[in-house]
Amino acid sequence: MSADGKAMTGARELRVDGVDVDLGGVRILRDVTFDVRPGEVFGIVGPNGAGKTTILNVIGGIVRPSAGTVRYGDVDLCRVRPHEMREHGIGRSLQSTHYFRDLTALQLVALGELPNSVMGALRFAGHRGRRRKAEPAVDHTGMEVLTRFGLQQYADRPLSELSSAVQKLVDIARAVVAGGELLLLDEPTSGVSGHERGAIGEALKRLRTLGRTIVLIDHDPGFVTGNCDRLMAMNFGEVLNVGLPDEVMNSEAVKRSYLGETVDLDEVSVTDVGVEK
Repeated sequence: MSADGKAMTGARELRVDGVDVDLGGVRILRDVTFDVRPGEVFGIVGPNGAGKTTILNVIGGIVRPSAGTVRYGDVDLCRVRPHEMREHGIGRSLQSTHYFRDLTALQLVALGELPNSVMGALRFAGHRGRRRKAEPAVDHTGMEVLTRFGLQQYADRPLSELSSAVQKLVDIARAVVAGGELLLLDEPTSGVSGHERGAIGEALKRLRTLGRTIVLIDHDPGFVTGNCDRLMAMNFGEVLNVGLPDEVMNSEAVKRSYLGETVDLDEVSVTDVGVEK
């Protein structure tokens, strides 16, 4: 699917292989390995501190791994800078749009056309009350994507006037404009009430039917189980399980991690967690 929301062909596989991350002498990720198939919605779950955001940052070029590889098709993402991800068909949403509250929905979505749409949004967010001079071609693309998400009625309204769910959808639309094939979604239901989360799920379904590959992290087990094709569960920077949602969420190691109990991975067998080490 292209930036204007049309269906795409030639999607690529994402492959993360043996990734370690050491920050300040602390091991954040250890031997993280998984693949994401073209057109798949792949969820990453785990308790706070499990390493979910770190692995998303590794894929997006923000954090460089200490060991291992990340490839998207034939592209080595470990050699790609964050502002170059758009050139390789990768867009990312944000946990919060708080700093962009004075931008209109159309302004934020249209900024996906910039090489680094997040930094561009921060620049405009710093000039409160000042409106960007519109570029017709960019705004046309932004409006087209808003329309495809059913958000065109919010185009000229500041984010501060919109519900949390609509803000999340607007930011996902920005990520669509910023990327071509692969979307990295960071906590898409964070701050969204239970009855509004269905709108986020419907957006994911539409993106999948249009050929978009999605990697998301989220704390809501019900949301990821209902909307993801496969899940990877993590704890303490390691992979506990990769597989179908029900299988992953019902594994003993994952249940224990969500209950806040310590899981000693050296004592958990490969059969128990369903992954190869």
